[in-house]
Amino acid sequence: MMTTTLTIQDDIKQHLSQHSLRDYVRQEVLTVYEGWSIKRLSGFFVKHNISGAPVIAADDELVGVVTQSDIVRFESREPSEEQIKKLAEQFCGPFGGTLDQAEIRRMQGRANEYCTVNSIMTPQVISVDINTSLESACETLLSKKLHRLFITEDGLLVGVISTMDILRLLMCEKK
Repeated sequence: MMTTTLTIQDDIKQHLSQHSLRDYVRQEVLTVYEGWSIKRLSGFFVKHNISGAPVIAADDELVGVVTQSDIVRFESREPSEEQIKKLAEQFCGPFGGTLDQAEIRRMQGRANEYCTVNSIMTPQVISVDINTSLESACETLLSKKLHRLFITEDGLLVGVISTMDILRLLMCEKK
């Protein structure tokens, strides 16, 4: 049994090493903007049936990644004093000002409408070049415990590949 398992693993690794991401990358990348509200982000995930997306700034720069898990963590915690202060600063704008306790409590109750993607996203983005082998991409997914990898070419985001994409690829090619 152990010999059979190793043979299957070797076969899969050999197959994956012979193909680059260029052959399989999903190039239709749905992105979200860092200024979107958490409420808008949740609706976007439901509408497109996705669990995560790269986050871009107003200038289309890739600035992070956000997932359903980030939304759940956000929804299940009380905002800190620092987060309330930051929210008040954003709400009052460049002219300053303060918010009274009633306004702060109202904002806390509607945090998913006021807080932005930027406040819950992960700012570190793990990406690989489009010429990377599928085997290397799988190793990165495993070692970093990721569900998706962003694919770049000349430093620009050109696609994404997820663990589900790779599983679908393996199942279709084994038929």
